[in-house]
Amino acid sequence: MIFITTPSIILEHLKNLSPILSTNKTNPLLEGFLFEVKKDVLQITAYSEDLRVQTSIHVNPASDTKNNFENGFVINGKKIIEILQSLPEQPLSFILLPDEMAIKLKTEQGEYKISVFDGEQYPSISPDTDFAGSFTIKSDIFKIGLEKTLYAASDDIELRPNLCGVYCQFLENESIFVSTDTHRLVEYTRTDSRPETNISFILPKKNIPVISKILDKYDDAIEINFAKGYILSKIAEYTIFSKLASGDFPKYKDILPKDYSKKLVVDRNTLIASIKRVKVFSTLENNKVTLEMNGSALKVSATNEEFNESAIEHLSCTYQGEHFIISFNAPLLLEQLQNINSDEIAMEMTEANRAVVIKPVQETPGEKILSLLMPIVTY
Repeated sequence: MIFITTPSIILEHLKNLSPILSTNKTNPLLEGFLFEVKKDVLQITAYSEDLRVQTSIHVNPASDTKNNFENGFVINGKKIIEILQSLPEQPLSFILLPDEMAIKLKTEQGEYKISVFDGEQYPSISPDTDFAGSFTIKSDIFKIGLEKTLYAASDDIELRPNLCGVYCQFLENESIFVSTDTHRLVEYTRTDSRPETNISFILPKKNIPVISKILDKYDDAIEINFAKGYILSKIAEYTIFSKLASGDFPKYKDILPKDYSKKLVVDRNTLIASIKRVKVFSTLENNKVTLEMNGSALKVSATNEEFNESAIEHLSCTYQGEHFIISFNAPLLLEQLQNINSDEIAMEMTEANRAVVIKPVQETPGEKILSLLMPIVTY
């Protein structure tokens, strides 16, 4: 059997799926893409233990001969991407050679024969179709919600698998995305979304970059089907099977501070720039920067006693409360400040050893973001 397409069409889809491929040499099948030809449609699948994505491409069949790769064929991912990247844009023929367990790529300039595996050996998934629920959501809302919270998810997969992902909660009139690694927490809410359902799950951290990359290319709504232990999502020509993180997400609302006695309002970009300069003079051990507030004055400082180095900057601010000093890990604080789209940020505080709430002063219509950060406490 022969089918014809162009290098760029296939290459775009392979690049979206390539991060899924395994680098584990013990199973070469997982280093490859599964190609399945069905009349004028080429289906390409990439598989990992927790994520399987399939995409479809329309091709032009050039022969009516039977496709003897009835279960498709598996081709090494790195090799096919490298070949396609080097080819000029022109008609590209795939010639299937099942008797030789190979395929041949043919262009005007040359022919390239590549060995393949029988697709029958490729891992299959037979998901239970008894879904607990199904709904649609705008792809940009889903993507932004994941990206706004991904950075705060834990990496401790052994001890805290339920924190190694983004907690997604879809209600009748809003969509909520939450992540935490116990040192920080971020909650992102879209009130302009109407999922009209009541579903929640934890999407694993390692699957999110692949899903976001696909969502970034489409304005379509994404259909999400939810079952115990996994979701099956569809957007445009992509079908995404993702396992979910195990365990229950903590009842995080119980730990959100209910009140505060001190409130700092300061220009976000000014504070970010100041912290970036000052943190150079902190110790590598904890990257500690200290904020000292008194009236309309904010002092940002850091000290490295080992090398007798220090830095102090004075900023203008609006502050309500008594004289107060609190310290943070600079990279963690910067990450939260950079994740907020607002000219000014507000920091609501109680004690120097309690979590601080960080919010935008100017909220974007339809969205809310709230961050918590634990301070550095020294005794």
